[in-house]
Amino acid sequence: MKITFIADTHYYSKSLGTCGKAYELRSGSDQKCLAETAEITDAAFADIAKSDTDAVFILGDVSNDGETVSHLEFREKLYKLQKSKPVYLITATHDWCCDENPRRFDGDSVYHDVPVMKSRDLPKFYEDFGPKQAISTFITKIGTVCFVIALSEKVRVLCLNDDKNENDHAGFDADCRKWITEQIDDAKRCGCTLIGIEHHLLVPHISPLLTGGSTCVENREEVASFFADAGLKYMFVGHSHIQHTDSFTSPAGNKITEVNVGALSGYPAPIVDVLVLDDGRLKYDVRHLKSFLVNGREVDAESYLARHATDLIFRITECRDERQFSERIEALGINPQKLLPLWGIIKPLLKKVDTALVWDVYKLLKAMHLQGNITRAQALEYRYKPLREMIGEIWLSALDGSVNIYPRGSAYYNLVSAAVSAPSKIIKSNADLKQLVSAADNILTGGRYNNQHDII
Repeated sequence: MKITFIADTHYYSKSLGTCGKAYELRSGSDQKCLAETAEITDAAFADIAKSDTDAVFILGDVSNDGETVSHLEFREKLYKLQKSKPVYLITATHDWCCDENPRRFDGDSVYHDVPVMKSRDLPKFYEDFGPKQAISTFITKIGTVCFVIALSEKVRVLCLNDDKNENDHAGFDADCRKWITEQIDDAKRCGCTLIGIEHHLLVPHISPLLTGGSTCVENREEVASFFADAGLKYMFVGHSHIQHTDSFTSPAGNKITEVNVGALSGYPAPIVDVLVLDDGRLKYDVRHLKSFLVNGREVDAESYLARHATDLIFRITECRDERQFSERIEALGINPQKLLPLWGIIKPLLKKVDTALVWDVYKLLKAMHLQGNITRAQALEYRYKPLREMIGEIWLSALDGSVNIYPRGSAYYNLVSAAVSAPSKIIKSNADLKQLVSAADNILTGGRYNNQHDII
């Protein structure tokens, strides 16, 4: 049995606007694409339709922000894929615009008069992609649906909707937990391998600094323990837009392994194929979208999406104008009024980051006696490497699950580690700065699992 997982398609209807200053600010403030999502979806679905997978599961945030027109267009593409493969999906907060801030763009203006789907409408709207085929369903308090799909006599998928399902936060209330426990117990009685899917994370992948807080379910360790102790071994999630595998062991000693599937709508556009082995273990292989169309022309997906992702950073570091800086950080959701008084300091710092070489960083660290394990010979390996290039590589590694591994002790690893650990050595009382060191290690080495190919 082979199952394909994709996540965070964030389908955006072009009718909402694809040009003008307002759209460009919105598009440039996100790792994921907007105008290109139709073509990305088409290319991915065509790839999956030709594959040997037995079923496809989409892990939530299927629309950009719950716009009715985006849902309608996306569903038509689902029906087309369904002619070749069984397709199932769960929805998430972006599918009913939980922040009540839908947008369309026209020139310099942003408008919020966009019809959106309500959470209670989603189960009926997508009933052909899970609820109708389910052997059991549960309706949450906000009207979304959890369900179980029996792919065979020996393989089931527990499809969970965690939106506002526990004290107005991501998670599962008592009634839903009772239903979940019943489904896990039933799968055990039938000798089935049961795979869970939900949108929010159980485990803060890479570091709580990056994927903690609302990226995870509320009371994440308690919820993860609930699943592990109930006997669920596997969970596939989306939401963070990163590709990464991690696990959690409850105080009772029970383990659950979680595969965080990156966003199809942005770099690295992963398609995760999972083979269910005879012994109940799972073998996953991550591949990436190869190409898609932009304005009718085929483009290499990796380079196009990587450039879009890194531009999220470089659109800020390239700012030399105060007004431009203000507009771009506001598009990121940062209040510019808090930073503009510091513009006289920020401007030269941005220029330095944008133009410096890695060698310049090494010289600064050495002058401050913070060079750590870097040898001069190691620093010379990257003497002419632009700092912004290395920053971009690290950002992409965080997103793609460390496709390129930098082993501990290597020149690259030592350079990054020294730079990241320097602030914690200067401000020794700040716990968050210390966590940056372990986050960097996780990004550079990939962490405990092979995030691209592994058996769990």
